[in-house]
Amino acid sequence: MKKILALLLALTMMLAMVSCATAETTTAEELAGKKVGFSAISLASEFFADMSDQFDNYFTSAGMNYTAADANMSVETQISNIENFVANGTDYIIMFPVDATAISDAAKSARDDGAFIIVIGTALSDPDAYDVCINVDQYNTGAVQAQMAADWINKTFPDAADASIEVMVMKVTDSEDALARSNGMDEITALCPKAKVVYTTENANVEATASKSQELVEIGLMEHPEIKVIMTYGTDLGQGADEIAMKSGDVSQFAIFTVDTAEYIRDRIKLSPANESAIRGTVMLGEGTPYTCYMLLGEWSDRIVDGKYKEECIAITPETIATYFPEN
Repeated sequence: MKKILALLLALTMMLAMVSCATAETTTAEELAGKKVGFSAISLASEFFADMSDQFDNYFTSAGMNYTAADANMSVETQISNIENFVANGTDYIIMFPVDATAISDAAKSARDDGAFIIVIGTALSDPDAYDVCINVDQYNTGAVQAQMAADWINKTFPDAADASIEVMVMKVTDSEDALARSNGMDEITALCPKAKVVYTTENANVEATASKSQELVEIGLMEHPEIKVIMTYGTDLGQGADEIAMKSGDVSQFAIFTVDTAEYIRDRIKLSPANESAIRGTVMLGEGTPYTCYMLLGEWSDRIVDGKYKEECIAITPETIATYFPEN
């Protein structure tokens, strides 16, 4: 079962809640025919395109009407997405905010008009602007990635001297959440004295694409050909780095790490033990199993606090991936 499917199950469980303050739920029969809209930061991103495909597959199979809208990295476009959803009578609006502060008024207006608002990634500035926020400690997402990189360095280079393993860090720093994750990635040198960060890039989220990553990695490796590890803010940067790394032919002593579990990243992690990929690990946001979703309705219901559900950060490596993403 894919992680995104697990997230969708969690969302559907939450959709069934009339409000966090009542025990009344909506049955599957009552949900059938309801409209669900998803406003993605950018459907040009493999991560968000994969997420939308999973939304479509799940909600459609549940008898609901699903629509995706591309914010294209624009706050104004995302506000328009939300307004269009409301005009079309959308019952449930799911959004990955471009900017949590700027989008709050539009979300609150949609909620006032009767839509159930689910926010993924970061809480909106106005707590009255959403019904459920599924978020994560962004600093920890970066720190868990740093720990995976540290573990790989220690395993691959057991006798290396301190500050002898060169590392490239690819950050996004144009929002509070992005900066927090990027700062967590900086833990690599504290967690592994053998590591030395020799090249760092900082980009806006709109520039964090696979093609931009290829360009930056080529420059980094040209200036520092002894780089052994590349840490990346997210899956698109990770994908671009992997595509450049694989051109070298031998990646047996090379590793790329990232955050989130887009299909490309999952597939590449599975290939990395045979050195057919350089992506050795990623950070999954959430437990990733249907069991978790089921438990949120009962024994784990106290984890939804004040309209928020805090996801865990889980290291996905070749050793753990089958647990969360078993082969069909």
